[in-house]
Amino acid sequence: MRIFVTGASGWIGSAVVPELLGAGTRWSAWPAPRHRRSGSRRPARSSSKATSTTPTAWQGGADSDGVIHLAFQHEVAFAGNFAAAAGADRRAVEAMGAALADSDRPFVLASGILGLTAGRVATEDDGLVPSAEVRANPAGRRSATALLALSLRA
Repeated sequence: MRIFVTGASGWIGSAVVPELLGAGTRWSAWPAPRHRRSGSRRPARSSSKATSTTPTAWQGGADSDGVIHLAFQHEVAFAGNFAAAAGADRRAVEAMGAALADSDRPFVLASGILGLTAGRVATEDDGLVPSAEVRANPAGRRSATALLALSLRA
């Protein structure tokens, strides 16, 4: 199986990629954007100005057996433009969803854990309240994108 991973050198990707390697999975990746990570033991690998949350950046993964989307423009969000980062993420999910449509190839999206209850096993539906209040909140934009990804299950 060949898996395409966005954000492979990022916070979550640096844990997921070794698991894929350990399972003998072939993978290709678009690394996370270059940014400072406090406490990081290694630098980010990407020097490109494009990011894995731009729809055209991941096209090399269109022929993969599945996609794991871990990338998010944290440097943009942390600089005060969460809406732009969330918008880029949504466009990337839309593009990946369109490319994977009508196939049996899996699509996995990692998002935040805001709204989860400590001490209780979570499911993919936890923390996703499609209310106007949630969608008006900047973090709610990520929830809306997660809901989009879940809608692709069919």
